[in-house]
Amino acid sequence: MKLHYCTRHLLDIHFRSGKTQLNHKREILDKQKSSKWTKSSSIKRHDLYNFESKIDYRYSLERPHDKRKTSYLMDMYFFVPQALQINKEKYSKTQFYSDLNNKIRFKTPQMSIKGILDQKNDLSPLNVIKENLEKIEFGDNRIFLVKTITRELKLLASIVKTTLRDEYDFLVDYCKYNSKPDDISTTVQRDLDKLQQFKEEMRSIGRRLAKIQVPVELKDAFMYSSEYISLQLEKWSNHILLELNKQLIPNIKGLIINFIEDEQSYRASLNSKLIILEGSSNEEYSYFEGITKKYVQSVLYLIKKKKDPQSSSIQLFYSIAAGLAMFMSLFLGFLLLANFEENSFPFIIGAIIIYMLKDRIKDAIKGMAQKAASFLFPDRRVDIIDGFYGEKIGESKEKVGFTDHDKIPQEILMIRQSSNKDSIETEGKPEECILFRKKIDLYKKTIDKLHTRRKDISDITRFNIYNFLRYADDPQEQVLYWNRSEQLLKSMKISKEYHVNIVIKMTTFQEKSNINVYYKKYRIVLDQQGIKRVKELDFTL
Repeated sequence: MKLHYCTRHLLDIHFRSGKTQLNHKREILDKQKSSKWTKSSSIKRHDLYNFESKIDYRYSLERPHDKRKTSYLMDMYFFVPQALQINKEKYSKTQFYSDLNNKIRFKTPQMSIKGILDQKNDLSPLNVIKENLEKIEFGDNRIFLVKTITRELKLLASIVKTTLRDEYDFLVDYCKYNSKPDDISTTVQRDLDKLQQFKEEMRSIGRRLAKIQVPVELKDAFMYSSEYISLQLEKWSNHILLELNKQLIPNIKGLIINFIEDEQSYRASLNSKLIILEGSSNEEYSYFEGITKKYVQSVLYLIKKKKDPQSSSIQLFYSIAAGLAMFMSLFLGFLLLANFEENSFPFIIGAIIIYMLKDRIKDAIKGMAQKAASFLFPDRRVDIIDGFYGEKIGESKEKVGFTDHDKIPQEILMIRQSSNKDSIETEGKPEECILFRKKIDLYKKTIDKLHTRRKDISDITRFNIYNFLRYADDPQEQVLYWNRSEQLLKSMKISKEYHVNIVIKMTTFQEKSNINVYYKKYRIVLDQQGIKRVKELDFTL
Protein backbone atom coordinates (compact mmCIF):
# COMPACT_ATOMS: atom_id res chain seq x y z
CA MET A 1 0.00 0.00 0.00
CA LYS A 2 1.43 3.38 -1.00
CA LEU A 3 1.34 6.31 1.38
CA HIS A 4 -1.77 8.41 1.17
CA TYR A 5 -2.49 11.25 3.53
CA CYS A 6 -4.45 14.46 3.57
CA THR A 7 -3.17 16.98 6.06
CA ARG A 8 -6.55 18.44 6.95
CA HIS A 9 -7.61 15.17 8.61
CA LEU A 10 -6.53 14.40 12.14
CA LEU A 11 -6.26 11.08 13.90
CA ASP A 12 -9.75 10.44 15.19
CA ILE A 13 -13.38 11.38 14.73
CA HIS A 14 -13.23 13.84 17.62
CA PHE A 15 -10.79 16.00 15.67
CA ARG A 16 -12.47 15.49 12.29
CA SER A 17 -15.71 16.86 13.68
CA GLY A 18 -14.01 20.22 14.04
CA LYS A 19 -14.75 20.50 17.77
CA THR A 20 -11.13 21.28 18.61
CA GLN A 21 -10.11 23.33 15.60
CA LEU A 22 -7.35 25.71 16.62
CA ASN A 23 -7.59 29.42 16.15
CA HIS A 24 -5.13 30.20 13.36
CA LYS A 25 -3.94 33.34 15.11
CA ARG A 26 -2.87 31.28 18.11
CA GLU A 27 -0.89 28.97 15.85
CA ILE A 28 1.27 31.77 14.41
CA LEU A 29 3.72 32.05 17.24
CA ASP A 30 6.94 33.93 17.65
CA LYS A 31 10.33 32.52 18.47
CA GLN A 32 9.90 33.20 22.17
CA LYS A 33 6.88 30.93 22.29
CA SER A 34 8.89 28.20 20.62
CA SER A 35 11.71 28.49 23.13
CA LYS A 36 9.37 27.61 26.01
CA TRP A 37 9.25 24.03 24.80
CA THR A 38 11.12 21.80 27.25
CA LYS A 39 14.85 21.82 26.55
CA SER A 40 15.15 18.05 26.96
CA SER A 41 13.00 17.53 23.86
CA SER A 42 15.44 17.26 20.99
CA ILE A 43 16.72 15.40 17.95
CA LYS A 44 20.30 14.15 17.85
CA ARG A 45 22.53 11.82 15.85
CA HIS A 46 22.60 8.36 17.37
CA ASP A 47 24.90 6.58 14.94
CA LEU A 48 25.78 6.45 11.25
CA TYR A 49 22.27 5.57 10.06
CA ASN A 50 20.00 6.60 12.94
CA PHE A 51 18.88 9.85 14.45
CA GLU A 52 16.92 9.90 17.68
CA SER A 53 14.15 12.23 18.71
CA LYS A 54 13.11 12.66 22.31
CA ILE A 55 9.82 14.40 22.93
CA ASP A 56 8.78 15.14 26.50
CA TYR A 57 5.07 15.25 27.25
CA ARG A 58 4.76 17.39 30.35
CA TYR A 59 1.78 15.92 32.12
CA SER A 60 2.14 18.38 35.01
CA LEU A 61 1.97 21.47 32.77
CA GLU A 62 -1.22 23.50 33.15
CA ARG A 63 -3.48 20.66 34.25
CA PRO A 64 -6.60 21.79 36.09
CA HIS A 65 -7.94 19.30 38.63
CA ASP A 66 -11.26 18.86 36.82
CA LYS A 67 -9.69 17.59 33.59
CA ARG A 68 -9.73 13.86 32.93
CA LYS A 69 -6.89 13.69 30.44
CA THR A 70 -4.01 15.62 28.98
CA SER A 71 -3.52 15.35 25.22
CA TYR A 72 -0.66 16.08 22.84
CA LEU A 73 -0.69 16.29 19.07
CA MET A 74 2.70 16.18 17.36
CA ASP A 75 3.12 16.95 13.66
CA MET A 76 6.57 16.08 12.33
CA TYR A 77 7.20 17.34 8.79
CA PHE A 78 10.07 15.67 6.90
CA PHE A 79 11.27 17.85 3.99
CA VAL A 80 13.28 15.40 1.86
CA PRO A 81 15.25 16.49 -1.25
CA GLN A 82 13.69 15.10 -4.42
CA ALA A 83 17.18 14.02 -5.51
CA LEU A 84 16.93 11.16 -2.98
CA GLN A 85 13.81 9.91 -4.82
CA ILE A 86 11.76 9.37 -1.66
CA ASN A 87 8.21 9.62 -2.96
CA LYS A 88 4.81 7.87 -3.01
CA GLU A 89 5.88 5.41 -5.66
CA LYS A 90 9.18 4.33 -4.08
CA TYR A 91 8.69 4.71 -0.34
CA SER A 92 5.67 3.02 1.22
CA LYS A 93 3.94 3.44 4.53
CA THR A 94 5.16 0.00 5.56
CA GLN A 95 8.77 1.03 4.87
CA PHE A 96 8.38 4.16 6.98
CA TYR A 97 7.15 2.24 10.00
CA SER A 98 9.85 -0.40 9.58
CA ASP A 99 12.43 2.43 9.71
CA LEU A 100 10.80 3.76 12.87
CA ASN A 101 11.67 2.34 16.29
CA ASN A 102 9.71 3.84 19.14
CA LYS A 103 9.81 3.50 22.93
CA ILE A 104 7.78 5.36 25.50
CA ARG A 105 8.68 5.74 29.16
CA PHE A 106 8.26 7.88 32.21
CA LYS A 107 10.62 10.82 32.43
CA THR A 108 13.14 10.26 35.22
CA PRO A 109 11.92 12.07 38.36
CA GLN A 110 14.13 14.95 39.48
CA MET A 111 15.56 14.70 42.99
CA SER A 112 18.82 16.01 44.42
CA ILE A 113 21.20 13.88 46.47
CA LYS A 114 20.18 15.98 49.46
CA GLY A 115 16.54 15.16 48.75
CA ILE A 116 17.35 11.45 48.44
CA LEU A 117 19.12 11.51 51.82
CA ASP A 118 16.41 13.54 53.57
CA GLN A 119 14.77 11.15 56.05
CA LYS A 120 11.56 13.22 56.00
CA ASN A 121 11.17 12.89 52.25
CA ASP A 122 8.48 10.25 51.64
CA LEU A 123 9.20 10.34 47.91
CA SER A 124 12.85 9.34 48.32
CA PRO A 125 13.45 5.83 46.90
CA LEU A 126 16.12 5.35 49.56
CA ASN A 127 13.58 5.88 52.35
CA VAL A 128 11.05 3.58 50.67
CA ILE A 129 13.73 0.86 50.36
CA LYS A 130 14.72 1.13 54.02
CA GLU A 131 11.11 1.18 55.20
CA ASN A 132 10.16 -1.98 53.29
CA LEU A 133 13.43 -3.72 54.15
CA GLU A 134 12.67 -3.18 57.82
CA LYS A 135 9.31 -4.91 57.36
CA ILE A 136 11.07 -7.92 55.85
CA GLU A 137 13.55 -7.96 58.74
CA PHE A 138 10.59 -8.16 61.17
CA GLY A 139 9.19 -11.21 59.36
CA ASP A 140 6.87 -9.78 56.72
CA ASN A 141 7.45 -12.07 53.71
CA ARG A 142 4.91 -10.63 51.27
CA ILE A 143 6.17 -10.80 47.69
CA PHE A 144 4.82 -7.28 47.14
CA LEU A 145 7.56 -5.93 49.44
CA VAL A 146 10.25 -7.63 47.37
CA LYS A 147 8.80 -6.21 44.15
CA THR A 148 8.53 -2.75 45.69
CA ILE A 149 12.17 -2.74 46.87
CA THR A 150 13.31 -4.00 43.45
CA ARG A 151 11.37 -1.23 41.72
CA GLU A 152 12.73 1.43 44.09
CA LEU A 153 16.33 0.23 43.61
CA LYS A 154 15.98 0.63 39.85
CA LEU A 155 14.30 4.00 40.24
CA LEU A 156 17.00 5.17 42.66
CA ALA A 157 19.75 4.23 40.18
CA SER A 158 17.94 6.08 37.37
CA ILE A 159 17.45 9.20 39.52
CA VAL A 160 21.10 9.20 40.63
CA LYS A 161 22.30 9.10 37.02
CA THR A 162 20.12 12.07 36.04
CA THR A 163 21.01 13.98 39.21
CA LEU A 164 24.75 13.54 38.63
CA ARG A 165 24.38 14.71 35.03
CA ASP A 166 22.52 17.84 36.15
CA GLU A 167 25.02 18.51 38.93
CA TYR A 168 27.90 18.24 36.48
CA ASP A 169 26.22 20.75 34.16
CA PHE A 170 25.66 23.08 37.10
CA LEU A 171 29.31 22.91 38.18
CA VAL A 172 30.58 23.60 34.66
CA ASP A 173 28.26 26.61 34.33
CA TYR A 174 29.20 27.78 37.83
CA CYS A 175 32.88 27.79 36.90
CA LYS A 176 32.19 30.02 33.91
CA TYR A 177 31.06 32.81 36.24
CA ASN A 178 33.32 32.08 39.21
CA SER A 179 37.05 31.72 38.67
CA LYS A 180 38.06 31.54 42.35
CA PRO A 181 39.63 28.10 43.01
CA ASP A 182 38.61 28.16 46.67
CA ASP A 183 34.92 28.73 45.88
CA ILE A 184 34.90 26.03 43.19
CA SER A 185 36.75 23.56 45.42
CA THR A 186 34.35 24.23 48.30
CA THR A 187 31.37 23.53 46.05
CA VAL A 188 32.92 20.28 44.75
CA GLN A 189 33.82 19.16 48.28
CA ARG A 190 30.24 19.79 49.41
CA ASP A 191 29.04 17.51 46.61
CA LEU A 192 31.62 14.86 47.50
CA ASP A 193 30.49 14.90 51.15
CA LYS A 194 26.86 14.31 50.11
CA LEU A 195 27.85 11.54 47.71
CA GLN A 196 30.01 9.89 50.36
CA GLN A 197 27.06 9.88 52.74
CA PHE A 198 24.88 8.39 50.02
CA LYS A 199 27.48 5.67 49.32
CA GLU A 200 27.52 4.71 53.00
CA GLU A 201 23.71 4.42 53.01
CA MET A 202 23.80 2.14 49.97
CA ARG A 203 26.49 -0.11 51.41
CA SER A 204 24.60 -0.27 54.68
CA ILE A 205 21.58 -1.61 52.77
CA GLY A 206 23.86 -4.17 51.12
CA ARG A 207 25.07 -5.41 54.50
CA ARG A 208 21.48 -5.68 55.78
CA LEU A 209 20.40 -7.69 52.72
CA ALA A 210 23.33 -10.09 53.24
CA LYS A 211 22.14 -10.89 56.78
CA ILE A 212 18.51 -11.76 56.05
CA GLN A 213 16.81 -14.41 53.97
CA VAL A 214 15.40 -12.80 50.85
CA PRO A 215 14.83 -14.08 47.30
CA VAL A 216 17.87 -14.21 45.04
CA GLU A 217 16.09 -11.81 42.67
CA LEU A 218 16.20 -9.07 45.31
CA LYS A 219 19.90 -9.54 46.01
CA ASP A 220 20.59 -9.46 42.27
CA ALA A 221 18.52 -6.29 41.95
CA PHE A 222 20.62 -4.63 44.63
CA MET A 223 23.88 -5.81 43.08
CA TYR A 224 23.04 -4.58 39.57
CA SER A 225 21.63 -1.27 40.81
CA SER A 226 24.58 -0.74 43.16
CA GLU A 227 27.10 -1.47 40.38
CA TYR A 228 25.29 0.93 38.05
CA ILE A 229 25.26 3.69 40.68
CA SER A 230 28.94 3.08 41.44
CA LEU A 231 29.79 3.41 37.76
CA GLN A 232 27.83 6.66 37.49
CA LEU A 233 29.64 8.05 40.53
CA GLU A 234 32.99 7.20 38.96
CA LYS A 235 32.02 8.74 35.61
CA TRP A 236 30.87 11.93 37.33
CA SER A 237 34.15 12.16 39.25
CA ASN A 238 36.19 11.51 36.10
CA HIS A 239 34.42 14.32 34.22
CA ILE A 240 34.77 16.72 37.15
CA LEU A 241 38.48 15.93 37.39
CA LEU A 242 38.93 16.46 33.66
CA GLU A 243 36.80 19.58 33.23
CA LEU A 244 37.74 21.44 36.44
CA ASN A 245 41.32 20.25 36.79
CA LYS A 246 42.83 23.73 36.54
CA GLN A 247 40.34 25.33 38.94
CA LEU A 248 40.61 22.77 41.77
CA ILE A 249 43.06 23.03 44.63
CA PRO A 250 45.39 19.97 45.10
CA ASN A 251 43.60 18.76 48.23
CA ILE A 252 40.25 18.45 46.42
CA LYS A 253 41.91 16.71 43.47
CA GLY A 254 43.22 14.13 45.91
CA LEU A 255 39.76 13.62 47.39
CA ILE A 256 38.28 13.07 43.93
CA ILE A 257 41.00 10.54 43.04
CA ASN A 258 40.39 8.66 46.31
CA PHE A 259 36.65 8.72 45.55
CA ILE A 260 37.25 7.23 42.09
CA GLU A 261 39.59 4.50 43.35
CA ASP A 262 37.15 3.60 46.12
CA GLU A 263 34.39 3.01 43.53
CA GLN A 264 36.71 0.87 41.43
CA SER A 265 37.64 -1.21 44.49
CA TYR A 266 33.99 -1.57 45.48
CA ARG A 267 32.98 -2.96 42.10
CA ALA A 268 36.02 -5.27 42.13
CA SER A 269 34.85 -6.65 45.50
CA LEU A 270 31.54 -7.56 43.85
CA ASN A 271 33.35 -9.31 40.97
CA SER A 272 31.68 -6.76 38.72
CA LYS A 273 32.11 -6.86 34.97
CA LEU A 274 31.94 -3.04 34.93
CA ILE A 275 35.68 -2.58 35.26
CA ILE A 276 37.90 -1.22 32.48
CA LEU A 277 41.08 -3.26 31.99
CA GLU A 278 44.14 -1.83 30.29
CA GLY A 279 45.45 -3.84 27.36
CA SER A 280 42.00 -5.34 26.77
CA SER A 281 39.27 -4.67 24.20
CA ASN A 282 36.86 -4.38 27.18
CA GLU A 283 34.08 -6.02 25.19
CA GLU A 284 32.72 -7.54 28.40
CA TYR A 285 32.57 -4.09 30.04
CA SER A 286 30.65 -2.62 27.11
CA TYR A 287 28.26 -5.59 26.96
CA PHE A 288 27.41 -5.59 30.67
CA GLU A 289 27.14 -1.81 30.84
CA GLY A 290 24.39 -2.03 28.22
CA ILE A 291 22.63 -4.84 30.09
CA THR A 292 22.83 -3.04 33.43
CA LYS A 293 21.57 0.21 31.92
CA LYS A 294 18.55 -1.49 30.35
CA TYR A 295 17.84 -3.38 33.59
CA VAL A 296 17.87 -0.22 35.70
CA GLN A 297 15.87 1.90 33.26
CA SER A 298 13.25 -0.82 32.74
CA VAL A 299 11.41 0.67 35.73
CA LEU A 300 10.65 3.74 33.59
CA TYR A 301 9.56 2.01 30.38
CA LEU A 302 5.89 1.53 29.61
CA ILE A 303 4.32 -1.40 27.80
CA LYS A 304 2.90 -0.73 24.34
CA LYS A 305 -0.05 -2.94 23.44
CA LYS A 306 -0.58 -2.57 19.71
CA LYS A 307 -3.98 -2.67 18.09
CA ASP A 308 -5.06 -2.75 14.46
CA PRO A 309 -7.63 0.06 14.20
CA GLN A 310 -8.51 -0.75 10.58
CA SER A 311 -8.89 -4.54 10.45
CA SER A 312 -12.40 -4.92 11.91
CA SER A 313 -13.71 -2.02 9.85
CA ILE A 314 -12.18 -3.41 6.65
CA GLN A 315 -13.74 -6.82 7.31
CA LEU A 316 -17.12 -5.14 7.73
CA PHE A 317 -16.64 -3.27 4.45
CA TYR A 318 -15.62 -6.54 2.74
CA SER A 319 -18.81 -8.21 3.98
CA ILE A 320 -20.87 -5.32 2.65
CA ALA A 321 -19.02 -5.58 -0.66
CA ALA A 322 -19.83 -9.30 -0.93
CA GLY A 323 -23.48 -8.65 -0.07
CA LEU A 324 -23.86 -5.84 -2.60
CA ALA A 325 -22.17 -7.88 -5.30
CA MET A 326 -24.51 -10.81 -4.61
CA PHE A 327 -27.55 -8.50 -4.61
CA MET A 328 -26.58 -7.02 -7.98
CA SER A 329 -25.95 -10.42 -9.51
CA LEU A 330 -29.33 -11.78 -8.30
CA PHE A 331 -31.18 -8.64 -9.39
CA LEU A 332 -29.64 -8.71 -12.86
CA GLY A 333 -30.19 -12.48 -13.02
CA PHE A 334 -33.91 -12.10 -12.42
CA LEU A 335 -34.06 -9.38 -15.10
CA LEU A 336 -32.25 -11.72 -17.46
CA LEU A 337 -34.70 -14.57 -16.81
CA ALA A 338 -37.66 -12.22 -17.29
CA ASN A 339 -36.50 -11.07 -20.72
CA PHE A 340 -34.69 -14.06 -22.32
CA GLU A 341 -35.34 -17.76 -22.60
CA GLU A 342 -33.13 -19.99 -20.48
CA ASN A 343 -30.21 -21.54 -22.41
CA SER A 344 -30.64 -19.07 -25.26
CA PHE A 345 -27.57 -17.32 -26.69
CA PRO A 346 -28.53 -13.87 -25.27
CA PHE A 347 -29.18 -15.49 -21.88
CA ILE A 348 -25.71 -17.11 -21.83
CA ILE A 349 -23.99 -13.86 -22.86
CA GLY A 350 -25.95 -11.96 -20.18
CA ALA A 351 -25.04 -14.53 -17.48
CA ILE A 352 -21.33 -14.18 -18.34
CA ILE A 353 -21.56 -10.39 -18.13
CA ILE A 354 -23.35 -10.61 -14.75
CA TYR A 355 -20.60 -12.92 -13.43
CA MET A 356 -17.93 -10.47 -14.61
CA LEU A 357 -19.77 -7.52 -13.08
CA LYS A 358 -20.15 -9.33 -9.76
CA ASP A 359 -16.37 -9.70 -9.34
CA ARG A 360 -15.70 -6.15 -10.53
CA ILE A 361 -18.29 -4.69 -8.12
CA LYS A 362 -16.80 -6.70 -5.28
CA ASP A 363 -13.23 -5.59 -6.02
CA ALA A 364 -14.30 -1.95 -6.49
CA ILE A 365 -16.04 -1.84 -3.11
CA LYS A 366 -13.01 -3.52 -1.47
CA GLY A 367 -10.77 -0.85 -2.95
CA MET A 368 -13.05 1.91 -1.67
CA ALA A 369 -13.15 0.19 1.73
CA GLN A 370 -9.35 0.22 2.00
CA LYS A 371 -9.21 3.90 1.09
CA ALA A 372 -12.03 4.72 3.52
CA ALA A 373 -10.31 2.85 6.37
CA SER A 374 -7.04 4.63 5.64
CA PHE A 375 -8.89 7.94 5.51
CA LEU A 376 -10.96 7.47 8.68
CA PHE A 377 -8.63 5.55 11.00
CA PRO A 378 -5.02 5.90 12.22
CA ASP A 379 -2.35 3.58 10.85
CA ARG A 380 -1.36 2.40 14.30
CA ARG A 381 -3.04 2.53 17.67
CA VAL A 382 -1.26 1.64 20.90
CA ASP A 383 -2.51 1.29 24.46
CA ILE A 384 0.07 2.58 26.97
CA ILE A 385 0.23 0.20 29.94
CA ASP A 386 1.97 0.65 33.27
CA GLY A 387 3.88 -2.63 33.58
CA PHE A 388 4.08 -2.63 37.39
CA TYR A 389 0.36 -2.13 38.00
CA GLY A 390 -0.92 -3.53 34.70
CA GLU A 391 -3.26 -0.59 34.11
CA LYS A 392 -3.80 1.49 31.00
CA ILE A 393 -2.60 5.07 31.54
CA GLY A 394 -3.00 6.40 28.01
CA GLU A 395 -3.12 5.68 24.31
CA SER A 396 -1.27 6.68 21.18
CA LYS A 397 -2.42 7.03 17.57
CA GLU A 398 -0.15 7.46 14.54
CA LYS A 399 -0.59 8.32 10.89
CA VAL A 400 1.91 9.02 8.13
CA GLY A 401 1.84 10.01 4.50
CA PHE A 402 3.16 12.26 1.76
CA THR A 403 1.45 15.62 1.58
CA ASP A 404 1.32 18.22 -1.18
CA HIS A 405 2.99 21.55 -0.51
CA ASP A 406 -0.24 23.47 -1.01
CA LYS A 407 -1.74 21.54 1.94
CA ILE A 408 1.12 22.32 4.33
CA PRO A 409 0.15 25.00 6.90
CA GLN A 410 1.58 28.41 6.09
CA GLU A 411 3.51 28.73 9.36
CA ILE A 412 5.27 25.39 8.71
CA LEU A 413 6.39 26.58 5.28
CA MET A 414 7.58 29.85 6.80
CA ILE A 415 9.64 27.97 9.38
CA ARG A 416 11.07 25.66 6.72
CA GLN A 417 12.03 28.54 4.41
CA SER A 418 13.33 30.81 7.16
CA SER A 419 16.78 29.17 7.01
CA ASN A 420 17.12 29.39 3.22
CA LYS A 421 20.29 31.21 2.26
CA ASP A 422 18.99 32.44 -1.06
CA SER A 423 15.64 33.23 -2.64
CA ILE A 424 16.08 30.58 -5.35
CA GLU A 425 16.79 27.76 -2.88
CA THR A 426 13.17 26.57 -2.76
CA GLU A 427 13.02 26.11 -6.53
CA GLY A 428 16.61 24.97 -6.88
CA LYS A 429 16.24 22.28 -4.20
CA PRO A 430 12.71 20.86 -4.62
CA GLU A 431 11.52 18.63 -1.80
CA GLU A 432 8.98 15.95 -0.98
CA CYS A 433 7.16 16.33 2.33
CA ILE A 434 6.26 13.45 4.65
CA LEU A 435 3.93 14.23 7.54
CA PHE A 436 4.13 11.95 10.57
CA ARG A 437 1.33 12.72 12.98
CA LYS A 438 1.08 11.33 16.48
CA LYS A 439 -1.58 11.93 19.12
CA ILE A 440 -1.06 10.87 22.73
CA ASP A 441 -3.71 10.95 25.46
CA LEU A 442 -2.63 10.56 29.10
CA TYR A 443 -5.31 9.58 31.60
CA LYS A 444 -4.93 11.98 34.51
CA LYS A 445 -7.00 10.14 37.10
CA THR A 446 -5.26 6.81 36.52
CA ILE A 447 -1.76 8.32 36.66
CA ASP A 448 -2.64 10.31 39.79
CA LYS A 449 -3.94 7.14 41.41
CA LEU A 450 -0.83 5.08 40.63
CA HIS A 451 2.06 7.53 40.85
CA THR A 452 3.38 10.40 42.92
CA ARG A 453 6.79 10.82 41.20
CA ARG A 454 6.57 9.42 37.67
CA LYS A 455 4.08 11.42 35.61
CA ASP A 456 5.82 13.17 32.74
CA ILE A 457 6.32 10.98 29.67
CA SER A 458 9.31 10.76 27.32
CA ASP A 459 8.60 9.52 23.81
CA ILE A 460 11.86 8.27 22.28
CA THR A 461 11.87 7.56 18.54
CA ARG A 462 14.82 6.29 16.54
CA PHE A 463 14.59 6.69 12.76
CA ASN A 464 16.82 4.79 10.33
CA ILE A 465 17.70 6.75 7.17
CA TYR A 466 19.39 3.85 5.33
CA ASN A 467 16.54 3.61 2.80
CA PHE A 468 16.94 7.33 2.09
CA LEU A 469 20.42 6.71 0.69
CA ARG A 470 19.62 4.26 -2.12
CA TYR A 471 19.84 6.96 -4.80
CA ALA A 472 22.39 9.22 -3.12
CA ASP A 473 25.46 10.23 -5.15
CA ASP A 474 29.04 9.42 -4.13
CA PRO A 475 30.00 11.35 -0.98
CA GLN A 476 32.75 13.18 -2.87
CA GLU A 477 33.28 14.31 -6.45
CA GLN A 478 36.33 15.65 -8.25
CA VAL A 479 36.05 19.24 -9.50
CA LEU A 480 38.56 21.07 -11.70
CA TYR A 481 39.43 24.64 -10.82
CA TRP A 482 42.01 27.20 -11.88
CA ASN A 483 44.46 28.20 -9.15
CA ARG A 484 45.33 31.82 -9.88
CA SER A 485 48.25 32.06 -7.44
CA GLU A 486 50.00 28.97 -8.85
CA GLN A 487 48.74 29.43 -12.40
CA LEU A 488 47.79 25.75 -12.49
CA LEU A 489 44.69 23.72 -13.24
CA LYS A 490 43.96 21.62 -10.14
CA SER A 491 41.53 18.95 -9.08
CA MET A 492 39.78 19.15 -5.72
CA LYS A 493 37.37 16.85 -3.86
CA ILE A 494 34.00 18.41 -3.11
CA SER A 495 31.63 16.90 -0.53
CA LYS A 496 28.17 15.94 -1.74
CA GLU A 497 25.62 16.40 1.04
CA TYR A 498 21.85 16.26 1.38
CA HIS A 499 19.75 18.18 3.90
CA VAL A 500 16.64 16.60 5.40
CA ASN A 501 14.83 19.37 7.26
CA ILE A 502 12.40 18.50 10.04
CA VAL A 503 9.83 20.90 11.45
CA ILE A 504 7.95 19.78 14.57
CA LYS A 505 4.71 21.30 15.74
CA MET A 506 3.52 20.33 19.21
CA THR A 507 0.02 21.12 20.42
CA THR A 508 -0.90 20.53 24.07
CA PHE A 509 -4.37 20.69 25.54
CA GLN A 510 -6.69 19.32 28.22
CA GLU A 511 -10.04 18.13 26.90
CA LYS A 512 -10.96 21.09 24.65
CA SER A 513 -9.13 23.93 26.38
CA ASN A 514 -5.73 25.28 27.49
CA ILE A 515 -4.24 25.07 24.03
CA ASN A 516 -0.53 25.77 23.54
CA VAL A 517 1.43 25.41 20.31
CA TYR A 518 5.21 25.07 20.11
CA TYR A 519 7.66 24.59 17.24
CA LYS A 520 11.13 23.13 16.69
CA LYS A 521 13.29 22.91 13.59
CA TYR A 522 16.18 20.53 12.86
CA ARG A 523 18.43 19.70 9.93
CA ILE A 524 19.79 16.20 9.28
CA VAL A 525 22.94 16.52 7.15
CA LEU A 526 23.75 13.24 5.40
CA ASP A 527 25.65 11.78 2.48
CA GLN A 528 25.83 8.36 0.83
CA GLN A 529 27.73 6.98 3.85
CA GLY A 530 25.19 8.06 6.46
CA ILE A 531 24.41 10.89 8.88
CA LYS A 532 27.16 13.46 9.28
CA ARG A 533 25.53 15.73 11.84
CA VAL A 534 22.24 16.96 13.26
CA LYS A 535 21.68 20.54 14.32
CA GLU A 536 18.84 22.62 15.65
CA LEU A 537 18.04 25.71 13.62
CA ASP A 538 16.75 29.11 14.64
CA PHE A 539 13.74 30.52 12.85
CA THR A 540 11.37 33.47 12.88
CA LEU A 541 7.68 33.70 12.15
